[in-house]
Amino acid sequence: MSGTPSSELHCTVLSRRETMTSTKLVFLFSVAVISLGTVRTAEADLPHVEISNWAIRFGAQMWEIGKQVTRIREIKERYQSEAKIEQVDGFAMVKEMAEEMENMMGDKIEAIKRIMDAAEQLSVSHPRLSRQDLYEMRQRAETIEYYNAKRLNMYHKSGPRAGELLDNHKELIMSNSQHFGNVGVNTSVSAVHVPTNVFDGGPDVMNGILWSEQLDRIFMTNYESDPSLTWQYFGSSTGFMRQYPATKWGQGEWEPDLFDCRLRPWYLQAAASPKDMIILVDTSGSMTGVRKEIAKHVVLTLLDTLSENDFINIYKFSEVPVPVVPCFKDKLVQANLENVRELRNGMMESETSDIANFTSAFTTAFEILAKYNRTTQGSQCNQAIMLVTDGAPVGYREIFEKYNWPHKPVRVFTYVIGREIIDTAATNWMACANKGYFARVTSLAEVREQVLKYIPVLSRPMVMYQKDHPVIWTSAYIDIATRTKPKFLMAISVATPVYDRKNFSVRTANLLGVAGTDIPVTELKKRTPAYKLGVNGYSFIVNNNGFVLHHPDHRPLDADGLLKPNYNTVDLSEVELVDSDGGPRENDTYLMTMRREMIERREGETSFKVRVHHDGMRRVSVRRQRYYYRGLKGTPYSLGLALPDGYGHFRVVAETEVKRLMADHNINVSSFFSGKNWKIHPDWIYCRYNYDHLKSFDSPEAQVMHFVDRTQRERWRWNSKHPRPSHDSARSHKQDDNFYCDKHLMQSLIFDAQATEVFDKNISLSIDRQDPGLGMLMALLARHAMFKLFGISVAFVATRSGLLRWQDISTIDDKHFSEANLNAIDQTWYKRAVDQYSVEPDSFVYSVPFSTGTGITNESVVTASHAIFVEKGGYKAPAAVVGLQYKNSAFRETFFNITSGCTGGVQCRRTCSSGDLSCYVVDNHGYIVISKEERDTGRFFGEIDWLVMDSLIHYGVFKRVRIYDYQAVCKDMQGHRSAANFILTPLRYMKWFVQWMVGRATWLILQTQIAHLMNPDWAWAMEQEQADYHNEDNDESPGPTPTGGEFMADGDISIIVHDEAVTMDNAYANKTRPRPCDQQADLYVLQPEKLFKGDKPDSVKGKQNCNSNNLGARQCERHYSTHKIPHSNLLLLVIDTTCRCETQKQKIEMEEVRVNESLFCERPQENLYRLRPSVCLSYHPEEEEIKQCGKGSLQLPSLLLMTTTIIYSILKAI
Repeated sequence: MSGTPSSELHCTVLSRRETMTSTKLVFLFSVAVISLGTVRTAEADLPHVEISNWAIRFGAQMWEIGKQVTRIREIKERYQSEAKIEQVDGFAMVKEMAEEMENMMGDKIEAIKRIMDAAEQLSVSHPRLSRQDLYEMRQRAETIEYYNAKRLNMYHKSGPRAGELLDNHKELIMSNSQHFGNVGVNTSVSAVHVPTNVFDGGPDVMNGILWSEQLDRIFMTNYESDPSLTWQYFGSSTGFMRQYPATKWGQGEWEPDLFDCRLRPWYLQAAASPKDMIILVDTSGSMTGVRKEIAKHVVLTLLDTLSENDFINIYKFSEVPVPVVPCFKDKLVQANLENVRELRNGMMESETSDIANFTSAFTTAFEILAKYNRTTQGSQCNQAIMLVTDGAPVGYREIFEKYNWPHKPVRVFTYVIGREIIDTAATNWMACANKGYFARVTSLAEVREQVLKYIPVLSRPMVMYQKDHPVIWTSAYIDIATRTKPKFLMAISVATPVYDRKNFSVRTANLLGVAGTDIPVTELKKRTPAYKLGVNGYSFIVNNNGFVLHHPDHRPLDADGLLKPNYNTVDLSEVELVDSDGGPRENDTYLMTMRREMIERREGETSFKVRVHHDGMRRVSVRRQRYYYRGLKGTPYSLGLALPDGYGHFRVVAETEVKRLMADHNINVSSFFSGKNWKIHPDWIYCRYNYDHLKSFDSPEAQVMHFVDRTQRERWRWNSKHPRPSHDSARSHKQDDNFYCDKHLMQSLIFDAQATEVFDKNISLSIDRQDPGLGMLMALLARHAMFKLFGISVAFVATRSGLLRWQDISTIDDKHFSEANLNAIDQTWYKRAVDQYSVEPDSFVYSVPFSTGTGITNESVVTASHAIFVEKGGYKAPAAVVGLQYKNSAFRETFFNITSGCTGGVQCRRTCSSGDLSCYVVDNHGYIVISKEERDTGRFFGEIDWLVMDSLIHYGVFKRVRIYDYQAVCKDMQGHRSAANFILTPLRYMKWFVQWMVGRATWLILQTQIAHLMNPDWAWAMEQEQADYHNEDNDESPGPTPTGGEFMADGDISIIVHDEAVTMDNAYANKTRPRPCDQQADLYVLQPEKLFKGDKPDSVKGKQNCNSNNLGARQCERHYSTHKIPHSNLLLLVIDTTCRCETQKQKIEMEEVRVNESLFCERPQENLYRLRPSVCLSYHPEEEEIKQCGKGSLQLPSLLLMTTTIIYSILKAI
């Protein structure tokens, strides 16, 4: 990204001790220090002495103002006199935090096992209702009552029935619960979600809903004993999900409900062990039209059933098999989001021709699977071939004899596409002879149900062992209950399978479903309190694939607030950016060793330098961090802690013991929190009641004050351990003892409140006799008078305990400082101030809002912050950060008042106010804080004059640091614009509109059950006489098919999910397609040692020869001078503009890292180490006694649906 100076511009720099020879004058951007006494020509060009004086005076004055306004001395003295410094033992800390997590996670495992046990018993004891029983109940107008999550609390909005419940809906009292993601819940009951493609009146579904209703008592008992439990659920293999507590399903009135619990990661991973899968898609000449469309949706739905522990590839075949993604030839790839996306895109375009060569296709699939099994690659568990075709002429017995028999390590599942296919004997035999399943898919409406039938087959060995209930843990994902909220909540799930233990007359092994619960990532973070980790310290969790569950640099949302395509498969190597000179994705030995050991759940420690970015990747810090990590027992996760070297391994220990303070001094600690100008960190847990209903508070501050008052009562005791389940007796729900308090955090907060109490006083300060001049004058002023005099809008202090105090006299922004800085310790100004302390202890860090060139208004602010450290016994640790905000206009005025005159009041020939000097105050990352041109404030200096910036970089005043973003999203334009495009656009809009109308018509046909009027049997795939999953009831009994219910076919759903161009919104908005990519940018960091000579400030001076290659032009030189502004992170840069030089400009922008074509197929994560799940149940010696392997389905055609589907396919092909 660095620019190259023009050959017409040369920089000549004179040495401090001697004049450079004429031969050295031609060096480009040579920089050295000029002697003010020996180089008279430079002195004539720039007033170097005065520039140095300006920098010193400006820095000293702003330091004095900040020091007095923020009460630095008083606050520091309080901490210094009473606080202690404690060294951090990283191993002990990670062990303690890991054990807290293990206890919490172990409690969740016990909770789902109780659900599992109850479900298996209830399903056996429940008297099953047959289809005939349900029919007779409808005849008697009897209904089975349950809370349908999609039919709760919905009312008529207008008309004569306005305010009444909609038909078939129920009313349920709900209250918003912060614990459950701020959604309305009822903790007395559960609610049932039935997918759109499942008929809730069917016998299997209805019986499951009936017996699972008794799980409510287990749900409630679990929650009463463990208040940290969130959503509990049972997902049935028939499709419904019972969820506790009950909540209304959050879908819009016209939004199709795409949720199916059987496609959720927790269900898929618990229902079957990991698998290697190869999908063979027939693309012969007969697979055209609707068949082709159905086949594509079968494949896409199969992809939806995969998790990151699975491996996959897709081959299209006619004459020869061809991978849909050329880069994936002869291999299996991990089914992470990125690889699955590539496979989806590969399925979008396919041509049909020739005759299907099944022999070649099966041979390719078997050989790939055998290679991965032989070389211990892939999942090393289940292996399956999924054949998607419209029929096969023979069974190809010789292929299976050669590659799969007698042990049958590979299961074969066949999906026959088409309603009119009569001879399915060959494809049926293939599945039945290879421990697979045969399914017939005749319409888009059937796709999901038919595809999902392979899951129970894979689960058979697990079900047959009966006693083994593997517990699985998922990666982090967006909690579906909060997906419509402004703030997405990440969660993980723990789940276990539930088996059908009923005795049948024939051998079978049925999966009832999966029991599980969610654990919000915030609940994990509570076990690693930020105040213990300290400023710039953090925790992170890695799973068996190396993916992070949480990390401070994990950014699941893009700039528009949308989920990134690969948000939950971010690798540890993509968030820990090692400081090295290598290129993108070059693996560091120390990092990769730590990653491997964390995946293997070992305990360890390491240290290396990293690049940490701030402010939206506009700034970067380089620091050495020490890492401590430890596996979490009973899970596939490891916990890691990162602590900065130096101050990160020391903590300020200062706590106020409330009872002792009251006894010794009779002081009410509540008085330390007087007034309204204070807040606490909203995400930290100080004290809280274990259940929302016990007591609610308007704000975190009100909650803290409630407990501060309680600490002063008699018989107060600290409940400082997170609550653990107790099933011996019901947990007390009384306020008195049903709470949690972090004793150390609360007592630290009270101490900080007392230590910073002086901050609220609007009084003059004691005069420091050793600090005469401005400091003495300011000490005599009242605080508000100082604010007005120096243009200060707010002063603040933020402490290690999360306390934020402020004092202001005006509000500049619409959003008050306290609202924008609630998480004060997490703010960039806090972290930068702590890092600055090691550079210059007596200094402020200044920053301004970033600008794109539109300018910073006078009403904007300059933020200054300073870290207060406690130093004892040779150790030091940060206790707080103080700061203030200046009005931009006042800050500029102070600077130009100083730089408009000379020392001692002498008249200056040239100043920053004159027209031939350009003066800039630049921060330590190269951003302009003050400029003569106000619109330049907040811009990168390279955008103003890259040649001067580059010279400072070249000679070490600034260091270039390249930062990589491995979580970036690049947006590719769809199509191209041209003159003809203008003509075609109306036609495209017409096509999109018609396409949308046809899709909507199909949707309405299904949603409103119009199709039932023409063909009542069309709603679901009717089973043939021999049911595939046997039960003792004869559900062949006559009786009309249901005409009500919530059924809606899946055809249009699949179209909406897999083709983004169908909806009208997408027709206009979908002009770009996001994809994961790597991006890079060069950022810059000041090297302050270059501006010092020994312990004294020094300066860098130089000049540019302008028009040196233009002999006809007047030759002139442009001088510049750079000086460090003391007590700050700023430099003063003065440029002589008498000689007009052409300048180059360069912005800081993220650019995509372009991959060499020869490396295009190299997948960044493909070769990284991973650990397979510890449990694999893929074989049982008696499984072949089970004869159910699919008998297809009989469906009558719906002329209306077929017509609309064909029209849609034709439009799509245009």
